[in-house]
Amino acid sequence: MALRCALGIALLATSVASCGGGEAAPSSTAAATPASPTASAPISQANGSSGCDASATQLASGKLTITSDGVARNYWLDLPTDYDRNKPYRVIIGLHWRDGSADDVHGWSGYFGLAALYGNDAIFVAPDGLDKGWANPGGRDIRFIRAVINQVQQGTCTDPTRVFATGFSFGGMMSNAIGCEMGDMVRAVAPMAGSLWSGCGTSSNRVAAIFVHAMDDNVVPYAAGEEARNTFLARNSCSATTTPMGTNGCVEYQGCTAGKPVVWCGFPKGGHWYPNFSAAETKAFFDRF
Repeated sequence: MALRCALGIALLATSVASCGGGEAAPSSTAAATPASPTASAPISQANGSSGCDASATQLASGKLTITSDGVARNYWLDLPTDYDRNKPYRVIIGLHWRDGSADDVHGWSGYFGLAALYGNDAIFVAPDGLDKGWANPGGRDIRFIRAVINQVQQGTCTDPTRVFATGFSFGGMMSNAIGCEMGDMVRAVAPMAGSLWSGCGTSSNRVAAIFVHAMDDNVVPYAAGEEARNTFLARNSCSATTTPMGTNGCVEYQGCTAGKPVVWCGFPKGGHWYPNFSAAETKAFFDRF
């Protein structure tokens, strides 16, 4: 596992000369109480993808390969241990940081802590970025993620209305790009320490979003995270009024387009890393849909 210093993200316009701020979140930000502790909503068989059909060829857990833009690319697929092809599952996509990999998300991070919280209630997907990142030139990585989702939906029983994406650093940037362009396939995103540096298309489709960002992040500045948040606030027609949520400093913006809420979790210290509370907050948010 690469040291956290390797997680530093090179700016698309300027390079970061050194890495820092990779320390774990201090105990003051370690509370795991979610803002909205709701149970996962039931998923109806009627909402199932084509992979629920008895005649569909089923995929198995493991590292899979798919061709996108003529390039063979990999992703991890993790099915529940008691996977039931007659049950449509929500799909959660985890996107790695710069110099990280799908192996890190699948193995070391446990999908940023979400796999342990969801247990057997979700299908997890960890794609590999090219050149160990998500630069997304010309929408290349957006097309790859679309291809992965299509393959997973055709080869497993999923609920197409409950596809979510989250990621840290470069993965947070790609989560933002997905939120900007893939509202036709993805319901909500949870960028952590992200920005708009992987692009932000002008799709008319909207997604719900929860953002997590440390104020002392010295690799992806807090202001860059705020810029991404403000883009989604404008897209979702939110007001500037906020309501506090939970015990982790999160706030929800009011007046957003119905079903497209925006939540901001800015916290004082943690450097360029995701806090211990991020998994609980992300799950609580995803479970609203």
